Amino acid sequence: MLSEGKIIKRKPLKRSIFLGCSMFFVLLCLVLSIVTYRSYTSSLYRAYEERMTDIIDYVYSHIDIEDLSECVDTGVESEKYKELVSFMDGIMEDFDIHFLYIVYPIMGDNPAMLNILSADTAYGRMYEPDGYYLCSISYDDYDPDELKLYYDALQANNGEDITFFKDFSSWGYDYSGVRALINSKGEKFGLLCVDIEVLALLKAIRRNTTINIALIVLLAVLFIAGFLAWLNSNITEPISRLEKSVVEFANNAHDQKDLDKLVYYAPEIHTHNEVESLSDAVVRMSDDMREYVKHTIDAEVKVEDMKSKVSQMDMVAYQDALTHVKNKAWYDKIRERVEDDIKKGKAEFAIVMLDLNRLKVINDNYGHERGNEYIFGACHEVCVIYSHSPVFRIGGDEFVVLLEKVDYKDRDALFAQLRETFEKTTQDESREPWERYSAASGMAIYDSKTDKSMDDVFKRADDLMYHDKQESKLGRK
Repeated sequence: MLSEGKIIKRKPLKRSIFLGCSMFFVLLCLVLSIVTYRSYTSSLYRAYEERMTDIIDYVYSHIDIEDLSECVDTGVESEKYKELVSFMDGIMEDFDIHFLYIVYPIMGDNPAMLNILSADTAYGRMYEPDGYYLCSISYDDYDPDELKLYYDALQANNGEDITFFKDFSSWGYDYSGVRALINSKGEKFGLLCVDIEVLALLKAIRRNTTINIALIVLLAVLFIAGFLAWLNSNITEPISRLEKSVVEFANNAHDQKDLDKLVYYAPEIHTHNEVESLSDAVVRMSDDMREYVKHTIDAEVKVEDMKSKVSQMDMVAYQDALTHVKNKAWYDKIRERVEDDIKKGKAEFAIVMLDLNRLKVINDNYGHERGNEYIFGACHEVCVIYSHSPVFRIGGDEFVVLLEKVDYKDRDALFAQLRETFEKTTQDESREPWERYSAASGMAIYDSKTDKSMDDVFKRADDLMYHDKQESKLGRK
């Protein structure tokens, strides 16, 4: 073709479409391969974590903690210890795991690993014994970095959850799940561990990923072959008669950024075949794609909007509108969970009751708006002190704090701080009357020997709070 006195060699349409399709599907295969690999990796690790968690929980349920702790202290194997060895050996036989063992990492100038129990298969104990026995110490079998992994896991684990980490050692590349063993004195004396070979994980991931990639490539090849066959019989030959019009459109469209000017003017051709309908088909396809994408985006927006509304509804349902702490409805749900902990024998909590003083005086003398400020400010002081505990507003001027974990351990100091804070604000005459917060308070601690339910602790805290209120009234008189 002539253009500015030069002959320009055009690439065949069929070749261009083939190359374009090939590049697209190569990119598609690459993206889908990455997505598939990550998806399988994530799902398989989750599956193995669930499996390791089940194994650890199952083994943990068969451990007599106090007996095992005494075995570690004395270095003498008890009957229960021998039963535990037999039980864990059975786990090794029945489950496809790499190692199952109990150890205690020792850090310091001479780091080492204290072996407590190392499970093995019947074959391994007969023909390939590992040589580990109760209270044997390994100085060279673990690298310092590997020992630190176990030590950090022991320090971080609370004895209830499972800690996972990857461990590359002389025994292989493993994915480990561990749980701390804690005796009745609160001492961490061991680490229950289960290992699964990472190589097995990677092998499964590669196998599944390869299968998916093969299917994707096969579909891509079939699609390209079919598309080229259709192209040759339906487009390539008829389109040659439209070359001048197409080239003119291409020249006009070159570097064109005004979409209104990107218009294809079809010549007067009445072939009554695909050439005549090609332009309309492309336009319809483009419109359909735009409409599909538009609907997809609209649907995503609606889904996100619905999620936001559900979150807002939950917030409204369980949050006090004035103080933004949890309300009575949420307290009732938390009580169900605590009651369940009591039944399981693992409850450890305390309850703090507060009843604001002088609220009626503030409302009568300064209005309900100042009264609301008084409630909000007093609640804020409580939340600051008990920053790790849920605070509930169960009445107009009544609040409950559920102390667990960190705040439960510091309950006496925090309760003293609470009383000191309200005493200071009450006596601070530089504050506005509605900023001089005052509250009667009482704290009761759950006692498994006497308390049958959370309400028993609640009532004792309420009685102590009422007694505090009566004393404060006598003090003012």
